[in-house]
Amino acid sequence: GVLLVPGVITGERAQVLPEPARRGVRRGRLVELSKPSPHRVAPDCPYYSRCGGCQYQHISYLQQLEIKQQILAECFERIGRIHLEVPIQVIPSEPWHYRNRVRLQVEKNSSGFRVGYLEHRSHTLVPVASCPIAMPAIEAVVKELTKCTLTELFSEGTFELELFTNESGGSLLATVYAAAPAPATFGDSWRSVQPQFESVCWSQSAPRLRSAPAADTVWGSGAITYRVGEFHFRISHHSFFQANHSVLRPMMDAAISDHSGARALDLYAGAGFFTLPLARHFERVAAVEADPASARDLATNVGVMGTRVHAHRKTAERFLAATSHNWELVLVDPPRTGLSQPVLEGLRRLASPRLVYVSCDPTTLVRDLKALGVSGYRIESVYLADLFPQSFHIETIVHLTHRD
Repeated sequence: GVLLVPGVITGERAQVLPEPARRGVRRGRLVELSKPSPHRVAPDCPYYSRCGGCQYQHISYLQQLEIKQQILAECFERIGRIHLEVPIQVIPSEPWHYRNRVRLQVEKNSSGFRVGYLEHRSHTLVPVASCPIAMPAIEAVVKELTKCTLTELFSEGTFELELFTNESGGSLLATVYAAAPAPATFGDSWRSVQPQFESVCWSQSAPRLRSAPAADTVWGSGAITYRVGEFHFRISHHSFFQANHSVLRPMMDAAISDHSGARALDLYAGAGFFTLPLARHFERVAAVEADPASARDLATNVGVMGTRVHAHRKTAERFLAATSHNWELVLVDPPRTGLSQPVLEGLRRLASPRLVYVSCDPTTLVRDLKALGVSGYRIESVYLADLFPQSFHIETIVHLTHRD
């Protein structure tokens, strides 16, 4: 049978200790490596053996891309039963210092607080003083956090910290998730850690329920400006934005390509990452986003485009049920769960000539592509955007055309 062994590369010979099966998956633990792969490299991070954030640091970057291509191709063939007639085009990333956003766990101990990531398949905290996949501005904050007890920055019941920076690293946002209300001086305390903090949000909510309604106390501007080429985006606390600064422009270009025309529809628009470039190529664009924070940023960001762009704060399901326009292009960038049945039905009814699907989960992507194929769409091109080097996560951009 198949045994999943973290830290082993295909083709290596190793001594492995089997572990009890969990949820039907058999795993093993690497004991000794007798024949290493030529693609094996020394991890850059001192916490790699324990930290659950990365899975591929022991593999050369070019081989990581090769593995991801193979995984994506297998998803099409085995899960989707889709025979790809086009090559998978790869958009590579900077392998290190690419992440503009990190989420750290916070834990109280006898001397104050400590921050870090969770261990592989565990709720045990691994305290970190560095993170080589984070942009330098974020890594500098992580290093500073190890130099103090953090009692001025956190309070009883603090469980998570999110750090976000813009393309230059010149502006920083911090969002603290805690069960208790904000201390009176929390903003000034964070500014003393790093003067680049534009805004700090204290989000009072229950642990493990970050998506639940929270009472926010905001110090500072409440947002930072993120520039991608000629486009400027306002990004506030809780708002969604792609996490890899080095592939943002290539990803934008791959998704929009040379499409142009009268009307385009951007579903799950977030803060408008694809909306603004679409507005340069189409006469009218509708952008649809249900999340309150992202929808507010979207409305601000598309404001510079005047009447060419209309932002709609509603679900994709509600919008599709009501729209009757002929959209020449529809772009969808759904969450990991993919497209719901009503959205797939709405897209089938619209039958737009061109469809662009941006996905962060290959399994739900190929499931939806199979349904779209039945609705008359055929795949024109496939891009693998490596948004998360050193990890197994895969981002995909698929261009489809409708067979009239």
